[in-house]
Amino acid sequence: MDFLGNYYGIYWLATVLGVVTVYLLGKKHKIGFIIGTLGGLSWLAFGVIAQSSATIVANVIFISLYIKGYIHWKKDHSPTK
Repeated sequence: MDFLGNYYGIYWLATVLGVVTVYLLGKKHKIGFIIGTLGGLSWLAFGVIAQSSATIVANVIFISLYIKGYIHWKKDHSPTK
């Protein structure tokens, strides 16, 4: 299981969740915010294990933005022509 690395594979999970997040939000799927939050939590866990304060701070901010985005999500209801 050396391919998982020193951090229990958390950064691989976080990377996959990040890619899925960008894809889903690009397709205008609200669930992308939830996946992004899970990815942010994964990166946060990685930051704690790696003792990286920058990773921890950045992902607390990202998680907050994902939650805010989820709460404020609005579909485009403009009339079609």
